[in-house]
Amino acid sequence: MRIGFSKDVHKLIKNRPLILGGVNIPYKKGLDAYSDGDVVLHSLIDAIFGALNKGDIGINFPNTDPKYHNCDSIFLLKETKKIIDICMVNIDYIDIFISCEEPKLETYVGFMKANISEVLDIDINRIGIQCGTNEGLGYIGKKKGIESFATILLKEKSDEQN
Repeated sequence: MRIGFSKDVHKLIKNRPLILGGVNIPYKKGLDAYSDGDVVLHSLIDAIFGALNKGDIGINFPNTDPKYHNCDSIFLLKETKKIIDICMVNIDYIDIFISCEEPKLETYVGFMKANISEVLDIDINRIGIQCGTNEGLGYIGKKKGIESFATILLKEKSDEQN
């Protein structure tokens, strides 16, 4: 059994789409990043790499490589799934927490879960996503950014046969 945990945060800026969990969310700002800035998928990818002891998103998908500029994070998650398969592990459970003051994200959670479920080929009931605010505190509370935390539980394929 392996556990991974990570977080990602990006600053909100004008003239960028807001993409979270692979979902384009209508909002006046988006996240500033080399790729699409999807903090939900970035935190998940980093948690996976942590559980596999394979570095992090910056090592595996460096922002010095032009192929990742404005890259769709769904693509990065698909590439990460290939690594999961090579490592002979299965995903048991994913838990994600998104922290932002606005926009309200609850209506998009089902779509985020569906995207993650499809790419990682796991039952949607093995994915938890919660959303909350910082109650006006800090950079998140001042609506300057969005932060996501992810935890993942992986099981060795040999563990599942026992």
